[in-house]
Amino acid sequence: EVARWGSTGAPGSGTAIDVFGGVRGWWQKADASLALAGTVNIGDLTRNVDGTVTASGSVSWIDPLVGVRLRHQFAPGWNFVASGDVGGFGAGSKFSWQALAALNYDLYVHNGITWSGMAGYRALYVDYSQGSGVSQYEYKMTIHGPVLGITARF
Repeated sequence: EVARWGSTGAPGSGTAIDVFGGVRGWWQKADASLALAGTVNIGDLTRNVDGTVTASGSVSWIDPLVGVRLRHQFAPGWNFVASGDVGGFGAGSKFSWQALAALNYDLYVHNGITWSGMAGYRALYVDYSQGSGVSQYEYKMTIHGPVLGITARF
């Protein structure tokens, strides 16, 4: 946490800004199969051909990252979080980023652990490649969508 200030609005409200660093681990696996079947008829001779071609592989890497998070508490138990990070820097992927906006509600506190429900939206981009020629693997994509979760703070 690098900054915190109170709000002049509802009691118990306030805003804080955090900076963070870490790593994001990636692992992808793909399996593909092609089933071939055929029949050849030559006169009274019939030949059935059945065959399957399969391939699979996996790839993994680790991206270092740095980011910033804004937290705003509207009222006791209710807060909004917006965070973003950038990473990769050529150490794992060429570049990656993530953005998240979520609303949290504190559901339960037990033994100093606060359990919260979260609903929001997340976007994640990565540009990664390895190898060359026929063994080249390239993954350059943005994935995004709604996110639901449970958080434990201690």
